[in-house]
Amino acid sequence: MPRYFFDIDDGQTLTPDETGLELDDVEAVRHEAIKALPEIAQDILPENDRREVVVTAKDNAGRRILTARLILTVEY
Repeated sequence: MPRYFFDIDDGQTLTPDETGLELDDVEAVRHEAIKALPEIAQDILPENDRREVVVTAKDNAGRRILTARLILTVEY
């Protein structure tokens, strides 16, 4: 089963995934990336009225498979 790595960029810190996950296919990679975004967003507070969190999934060779992005905006 292939291993995929999910690097996280919260706009301040890029956190590379050193462990990865073994997943069946790209659809499973997509599911994991999308599932991770709200969990990450709950752990960070926006310093202003806009915050962006990006998860970049890579294969074992380091090739980008997909990028998932969550943008949090606060409007008054």
